[in-house]
Amino acid sequence: MNYRKFSLLRTGPCRYACPDLRHSGRHGPRHGGIISSMTAAGVVSSLSGGLRAPVALWRHHPVADQSVDGLVDATLAFQQRFPADIVKITPASSFQLRDLGQTDAWTGDRLGRRDFGPALVSAPEDWMKVIECSPSESHLSLHFQAARRLRSQIPRETPLVQTIFDPMFQACTLARGVWEDHIHTVPHLVRAALDVLTDRTVRMIETFRDIGVDGVFLAVQHGTRPEYGALGLGRALACVRAAGPDAVNLVHLHGAGHPEWFATSFAGSILHTSFEDNPAVLDEAARHPDLWLAGGLAPSLLAQSTAAEVFAATKAIRSCMANRRFLLGAGCVIWPETPAANIDAFLGAAREG
Repeated sequence: MNYRKFSLLRTGPCRYACPDLRHSGRHGPRHGGIISSMTAAGVVSSLSGGLRAPVALWRHHPVADQSVDGLVDATLAFQQRFPADIVKITPASSFQLRDLGQTDAWTGDRLGRRDFGPALVSAPEDWMKVIECSPSESHLSLHFQAARRLRSQIPRETPLVQTIFDPMFQACTLARGVWEDHIHTVPHLVRAALDVLTDRTVRMIETFRDIGVDGVFLAVQHGTRPEYGALGLGRALACVRAAGPDAVNLVHLHGAGHPEWFATSFAGSILHTSFEDNPAVLDEAARHPDLWLAGGLAPSLLAQSTAAEVFAATKAIRSCMANRRFLLGAGCVIWPETPAANIDAFLGAAREG
């Protein structure tokens, strides 16, 4: 097949072009002037009242996350047992792709994640399944129902955020095993599919916003890949903007080794990451005290330490971050096996005057 005939899909400027780049050989945005204050600052500051560290913790809910009742009940039960200042809806990472035909299964992952089935895209022409697809959104509608029910049962003064996986994660998942080849051999198809996924994700976020969700937790899973600046960043920013100007947004950098420019790429959002895995991001953020950061203990330490150790380590993090805007949590999703006593110790240290 002559895939170049689809080049008409990429005529004109990219709707989701990445910001201007800086640094030779880098893939980050250039910012002028002082980084703006975060739109979430007022909300999160009011939660803590300046007297304690605001807190956000979350976990996966394997099996329960496959039904509306299960996801709602599990989210409410976790919040009731371990009250946080922001409630995050944590669906399976497949929830945006199921209506496109992507399958998954629960196989007992330690973190509570589901494993993906066969990739939807294997040959170049398979991208047309994404580009021309008009999904029924029958699965996605279940998540709209869950968000609506959670918003009705969680106090309005407690921000509710919906997990969203960025468009590049979606495309990489659909094309596992061939992504790296296709971005070089059929880049026009990849970009067209990314635009379709971005458009769909933006509409999805707008629906969550209309339901009453206060913002998004945008999971960035491939930020360390060299092509992220060109293919991922602009589209991720479009997703954040879709949540609205007054949204409480968190951007999660998953994994280690993110370059320092990520610290200022999402000004207006709370940047969440593992500090021990991303020291360059933390060092750059230290130069911009107006930025909001979120993070804390590594999930492994939270799960495997004693309650006394968790308490002491959490107090130390609070002390370290005392002079900046900071949302206290874990470096990533907490393990389902984390002892309740350890989470209680974490919350106790976070809220001690």
